[in-house]
Amino acid sequence: MYSYSSRFVACLLIAGLLLQAAPAPAALVPTDELLATQANEQRDRIQAFLNRQDVQAQLQQYGVSPDEAKARVNALTDDEAGSLAGKLDSLPAGGVIGEIIGAALIVFIVLLITDILGLTKVFSFTRPVNK
Repeated sequence: MYSYSSRFVACLLIAGLLLQAAPAPAALVPTDELLATQANEQRDRIQAFLNRQDVQAQLQQYGVSPDEAKARVNALTDDEAGSLAGKLDSLPAGGVIGEIIGAALIVFIVLLITDILGLTKVFSFTRPVNK
């Protein structure tokens, strides 16, 4: 009635369900413990940002020692640390190099499209559409 492959797949599914790991125990976490954990994670993210070489060089240019900056981060309240960690997420990534690569990519795409349309002949690997 059932083909061999159908039986084989059914046996695999049954074996997978039987061998499935037991569910993990769950417990309620107190709110203050959760908030403390989040605050520590935010402080750790800020400290990791301050440990970067480029950030430390910029701090020294402004006359702030990296140890002093780390001490100030440890003195922040939980709300201030959360606000600062949120601002770290909104900083641009890549800086000037990313902008240069993006501009070069846009120029390449525009030249490629005009080359395919037959308006220019920049790339040797394209053939114009209206030939």
